[in-house]
Amino acid sequence: MTYDLVVRNALIVDGTGRKAYPGDVAVKDGRIAAIGEVQGDATRTIDVGGQVVAPGFIDAHTHYDAQLLWDPAANPTTVHGVTTILAGNCGYTLAPVRSEDQGYLMGLFAAAEEIPKKALELQGPFPWQTFPEYLEFLERSPLGLNVVMQIGHSALRRWVLGDESLERESTDEEIAEMVRLAEEAFDAGASGFSSSHAPHQRGEHGEHIPTFLASEKEMFALADAARRKGVRLFSLNPRSKREGINEEDRELFAKLADISGAVVSFNDFGMGAPNWETTLEFMEEQQAAGRQIYAVARCQRPETRFTLKKLSAVFAISEPWVEFSKYDPAQKIEFLKDPEWRAKLTEIWESANFLAMVSVEKATTPDTEKLEGRLITDIAAERGCTPADVMFDTAIADELGTFFRISGPVNVDEAPLERILKSRTTLVGISDGGAHLQTFAGGDYTSYFLQHWVRETGRFTLEEGVAALSSEVAEFMGLDDRGTIEVDKAADLVVFDPATVAPLALETLDDIPGGGSRMTKQAQGMPYVIVNGEVVIDGGSSTDAVPGQVLECART
Repeated sequence: MTYDLVVRNALIVDGTGRKAYPGDVAVKDGRIAAIGEVQGDATRTIDVGGQVVAPGFIDAHTHYDAQLLWDPAANPTTVHGVTTILAGNCGYTLAPVRSEDQGYLMGLFAAAEEIPKKALELQGPFPWQTFPEYLEFLERSPLGLNVVMQIGHSALRRWVLGDESLERESTDEEIAEMVRLAEEAFDAGASGFSSSHAPHQRGEHGEHIPTFLASEKEMFALADAARRKGVRLFSLNPRSKREGINEEDRELFAKLADISGAVVSFNDFGMGAPNWETTLEFMEEQQAAGRQIYAVARCQRPETRFTLKKLSAVFAISEPWVEFSKYDPAQKIEFLKDPEWRAKLTEIWESANFLAMVSVEKATTPDTEKLEGRLITDIAAERGCTPADVMFDTAIADELGTFFRISGPVNVDEAPLERILKSRTTLVGISDGGAHLQTFAGGDYTSYFLQHWVRETGRFTLEEGVAALSSEVAEFMGLDDRGTIEVDKAADLVVFDPATVAPLALETLDDIPGGGSRMTKQAQGMPYVIVNGEVVIDGGSSTDAVPGQVLECART
């Protein structure tokens, strides 16, 4: 037989957790055709010289919905070995959307997920309205990786209630219409349903998102629709995530799992989360009782950036900050000089402990540049003022151009995070890929995990680490023909050097349509990525191949 591709002289880590072994992997017609000591010719042979070949990684929480409109490769995700993504998270999808309401939806993506509105406007007007029409569009589009799509509750609720989705609960008739549209989306190929009750997620003008006022009755009706259609995935950003998952939200998760019969999950869980241990125990108890409740856990140090030019999720739980965000830059600077406004904006420091980790990352004047890299608490101690005063005064001096950063501590006991990452109730993450383009660059989490948790600390074996990034996520999502290297499974593969794989330094690229920029990290030690049998990363560079497919998860 002549194969399309053979990866030779590899260390095969097959994703099952079994011990790695040397061998070759052959590909034919997009599927894995042979494993071991492969005989026969190939159209292309890649000799990887003992490097690892593993199943392509799967990212269970992304927001590449928008970026895929102009970047089929969803950079940097494939660079880091990801071959399949789950999109349509947190209730945000580009459909359903009425033609006359596209501006609102673009503004929602711009505000809540920090995706430049101008970039979306340049892709419009969208040639779809309903979710099935959108999915057909996506299936016809060039894709550099596989995409699993969910229907987002915010788009659904906005379609049915319009502006009133921001003002009130839905009626029985409106719930019935949402259920009908959700079932239509499930029938068309949506593999999940996503929603958010998070108070820190806001719309373009500082208003709450459409799902903030969704009642339990509405949520349960949509969960029942998921059960009737056998939909596998049901996710929710709970109202209490910032403060720690409370009893009310725990009960809601359990009820949603019972009603939907689906895998119920939330995103961005880690040892920095309040009451993380009792939350983890809750999920483990629920799984023992037969309810599949999961969280996508952050394997990296917490890190985010913000300026005072626009409302950041950091401050979106504070009504004074929401009000502040509505003014133009000149007015904001004047307010920052006003004692009454400063007092109102400082109130959040009383409850937001994470603000103790704010530093000045990038300033714009000679005087403020001297502060770069320093914690504002240290500067405040030197000046005999509050950290808030340091932030406000620096922002005034830079005419709001200062970038501040919140980072988790460097020297910290990671045993609690190891406990979280090794729990059967968590998935390794997080990327939030395609969102927060100027504040967070998490698309490197797979490379970071292999570097830090496998190579540097040894807390995961190579085999455990690969399984955590591939087969465990495939099982969670119900992707039966992905996640392991087995004959007849889809040929999604990644080649990496376990001795050198790592993210590269943070960089800013000015490649967003309309002139926008994004923060990102590329990878080293990951020379080849293969999607459905075609090489999409060759020698560390993109090939511009578009073999990706829209996938559907197995039904329950």
